[in-house]
Amino acid sequence: MQADASQASLPRRRAVDGGVLHFLSVSQLKQFSLCPRRWYFAKVLRLPEPETKAQALGVEGHAQLEHYLRTGEDVLGDIARAGLHLLPTPGDDLLVEESFGTPPTLSADGVPFVGHIDLINPRRLADGVLRVTDHKFSSNVARYAATPSQLVDASTESGLQMVGYGVWAALSEARFPGVRVLELEHLYFQTRGARRAVSVMATVRVEDVTREWTQKVFPMVRSMSEVARATRAADVSPNFNACQKYGGCPFKAQCISGERTMSLLNRFMPKSQASDTAAQLPLVPPPVPVTSTEALGTCDRCGATLTMENTSKLRSGDVLHVSCPGAEVAAVLPPDAPAASPTIATEAAPKRRGRKPKVQAAPVPSSPVEEHKATTASSAPSAQGERLRLFVDCVPNMAAESLSEYVAKVASQVSEAGGVEDLRFAGGESALGYGRWKGALAMAIRNAPPTPRAYAALGLAHSELLQIAVEALEPLCGPGDFVRGAR
Repeated sequence: MQADASQASLPRRRAVDGGVLHFLSVSQLKQFSLCPRRWYFAKVLRLPEPETKAQALGVEGHAQLEHYLRTGEDVLGDIARAGLHLLPTPGDDLLVEESFGTPPTLSADGVPFVGHIDLINPRRLADGVLRVTDHKFSSNVARYAATPSQLVDASTESGLQMVGYGVWAALSEARFPGVRVLELEHLYFQTRGARRAVSVMATVRVEDVTREWTQKVFPMVRSMSEVARATRAADVSPNFNACQKYGGCPFKAQCISGERTMSLLNRFMPKSQASDTAAQLPLVPPPVPVTSTEALGTCDRCGATLTMENTSKLRSGDVLHVSCPGAEVAAVLPPDAPAASPTIATEAAPKRRGRKPKVQAAPVPSSPVEEHKATTASSAPSAQGERLRLFVDCVPNMAAESLSEYVAKVASQVSEAGGVEDLRFAGGESALGYGRWKGALAMAIRNAPPTPRAYAALGLAHSELLQIAVEALEPLCGPGDFVRGAR
């Protein structure tokens, strides 16, 4: 069972309140070791965690086993019954769903632990042996079962739990007098495919589990105390390798959108390159502001007083009255747009037969950042200074490039970094699976935007890649540099 169930013994106090750890459970140790940020979301921010189908199945199986071991009445379903031969004969001497007690006996670094243990079998206590069992429901026993060595190693998820149970038993000397050896057991029940059950057991001395607890859990609890004092999730280290474990983290959306969350792009790039990205990428030149200290004067056409609200400063330095009734200003274009010279074809050019002319192939950048550097080096900004301009589902009256080519390159590079042919079809085992490719692509585009110039994004409704790119680039465009056609 989940050890947190015993928190009912402390009904008026939360595990973490006001940045202070009041109590813990061994399941919280496992969660923290898996990902500190996930533990922060669950226990410090107390965000709700929806129950998964697998968890519901485990709760039901635990309830059946508890009833059988307490009463002897066979209410086991087909999953739990597969391990009937591995269970002890029910009896009053068995301790089923045994609580850590109030006040709890187990603690680490001054923080008490609460919890329940599925089964304690004292029938060999006369020989100094006590068996402690935790029931596990797993979709694939052969793949996910722990090993005996892991059960006694507090640096593993399985060991954190079982070592904690063993130390609690060792500290309960009045209840288990003379215990010298602990049999720490995981009893697995397979929930998918063929019904089967497997017992994994490790035999360990009491002093060995006590040493594991002191040397490995005490420092972890101190780290948890520090994390509990964090004022925002962005200051807590994440473990992106654990995002898909145990059915997937329920806090992925909050984690990825955090203020300082490491982007998936940084996982794809070499560390040295990722750390220097912010310093190496040139900023998009902002529009030239009209400050309140400048003498704006009056409009030559209509005589109106010029203010910051009704003017736009051109690159030449001239101030334009954008609301002047005598000016001819394009309805969908910024007032400082260059003269019309459209270069985008609305229809694909017909294919030509015969052998294609040989061209010298340009080196393929290994990442979106290198792509951005190469493009910037080969196309220096004009003397007037270019800005990133985006025209969505409309053809501008100026020279513009298609955004599709840039987006296709970035998508290809993110796909390659994620180890898939096409990021849109990444499987669940991939870092890009379950729709995570959308966030990865958006972050890659924001980290390495296209060279500042005018771009057109046509046919947005028919391209999810373009939709993501446009959303990522819109905040990078200055006032008047993002234009969307009529829908």
